[in-house]
Amino acid sequence: MNEHTSKPWYREFWVWLVLSPLILVVAVSAVMVSIAVRHADDTVSDTYYKDSRMYHFTADQDERAKALGLAAMVQFERADNTLVLELNGLNGEYPQRLLLTLSHPVEEDLDRHILLEQLSTGRYAGTVPGELRHRWYLRLMPELNPQQYQKAEWRLKGEINFDLGDAAPLNPAVQ
Repeated sequence: MNEHTSKPWYREFWVWLVLSPLILVVAVSAVMVSIAVRHADDTVSDTYYKDSRMYHFTADQDERAKALGLAAMVQFERADNTLVLELNGLNGEYPQRLLLTLSHPVEEDLDRHILLEQLSTGRYAGTVPGELRHRWYLRLMPELNPQQYQKAEWRLKGEINFDLGDAAPLNPAVQ
């Protein structure tokens, strides 16, 4: 055979030397795009955009809670997945049930809505589904439907880090 007989293009060393980095980049990019789409960040239930649009309404909820002198302390019992909440300030007009929302800072799928039943005047209890770890945002309101939080008469907010303790105060949001 002649030394200068040309081989098919796919048998040339230089073709694969040039194409292999390009093929590798396309494959890695496809994997990265699929990971980004599958594990995209969730939005939190109390979105900042909605808060800014409903500023006066949410300020009214906080002002009403402040005018009533509302404050609460929530104590979690991780051993049996329960919690006890002490609510102060309603002058004997305590609702039979309250809703406590635990919002995860990053994953909306991890948010939990806990229905609290009144044990005695100002004292409520509920069951927490699942294990509690790390940091959570807390929102307490008399509205029992989590999707209707904007219609609640008042609300209290707080934050808890379970790595540091199992109790947290709830107060009207500071404006």
